[in-house]
Amino acid sequence: MRFIYEASDKEGVIVKGEFEASGKADVVKHLEGQNLIPVNIRELDEYKGKSLSSSIFERVNALDRIMIVRNLSAATKAGLSIVEALDIMIADTQKKVLKRVLISAKSNLENGQPLWRTFESYGNLFPIVFVGMVKAGESSGELDKTLDELSDHLAREHTLSGRVKSAMMYPLMLLGTAVGVILLLLIFVLPRLSKTFQSSGVELPFITTLLINISDTITSNWILDGIVVFLLLWFFFYFRKTPRGGRFINWVLFRVPVAKELIKKVALIRFTRTLSSLIKSGTPMLEALNLAADSVSNVTYKKVIIESIHKVESGIPLSASLEVYPSLFPRFLVGLMAIGEKTGTLDHTLNTFATFYDEEIDNTLKTLMSLLEPILIIFMGLIVVLIAVSVLLPIYQLSSGFL
Repeated sequence: MRFIYEASDKEGVIVKGEFEASGKADVVKHLEGQNLIPVNIRELDEYKGKSLSSSIFERVNALDRIMIVRNLSAATKAGLSIVEALDIMIADTQKKVLKRVLISAKSNLENGQPLWRTFESYGNLFPIVFVGMVKAGESSGELDKTLDELSDHLAREHTLSGRVKSAMMYPLMLLGTAVGVILLLLIFVLPRLSKTFQSSGVELPFITTLLINISDTITSNWILDGIVVFLLLWFFFYFRKTPRGGRFINWVLFRVPVAKELIKKVALIRFTRTLSSLIKSGTPMLEALNLAADSVSNVTYKKVIIESIHKVESGIPLSASLEVYPSLFPRFLVGLMAIGEKTGTLDHTLNTFATFYDEEIDNTLKTLMSLLEPILIIFMGLIVVLIAVSVLLPIYQLSSGFL
């Protein structure tokens, strides 16, 4: 467990810090050994809930993590200690959450604990690969080189995510517009027209009756609407992050040709780039594979990589263990890995593959967009035509009855 403490020195100055121990008694013993008088000791989780309540909407994003690593790297190269670097960063940081992390890191270092322990205790803010690479750098005594490698890794990962998100923005806007138009017509337009049609006694076409029934269901049962909205929010914010939800989404997307290729390439880039960075930082192979599996964020690939770890443990080369999954790991990658394993340059060959596929991502995204845009435009057009016909046909019948 990790504890936050407040203690007083001989002059009455209050000292705050953190310490990892099995219980409060160990914290007291630690403080007494430093000639400090314990004033207040609490578990860190309890303290976090109170101290972070005022900054609940703040997050440590990818750019924050990149800046932390780059600043630490620059400071160590300049001859400063990590504690001195953290002092400067604490003074310059505006985000309360980030400042909290940096203060904890400084306190832990002063108490003899490694830097990676702090990042590990904030697992919701720092991914496991981040923690693993910092740990490897501290263990190997080459933290400055590892921080450079981690900075490049985080920057490339941020760029990759940004490219995918920006490419998907326009199709999502089109889809959102289509859904908005449909809801506007069903909630506000059709209810008014349906009253006119019913009072006229005109026999409504099937499509008009169907849309009016849908409109009545939406506008007359707000409890059902709330349940549907809740289920949608639950799906997007919870279920899709669960193993079962991840498998379901993978099952759907792996049956869409272009989307399937994009998912594969993104997963392969993340796996190869992460594994390359971890190996280069000095992380043991098995630990690097476990960390790389978590970084992929794709349940299908994660399952296969974990299965390959057991084979590597038994002495089978990584390339051979992945070769049996040709639909997920192309022969080009497996061949490069086999060469890298034989020549001792696996980190370099993996990085070469990641760079090559990184360039291919742009072509895949362009192909996907060239297919999605006309499909969505046609979909919007069909919806508008469908609703227009359902409205105009009864009006035409009504006007014909008066002639």
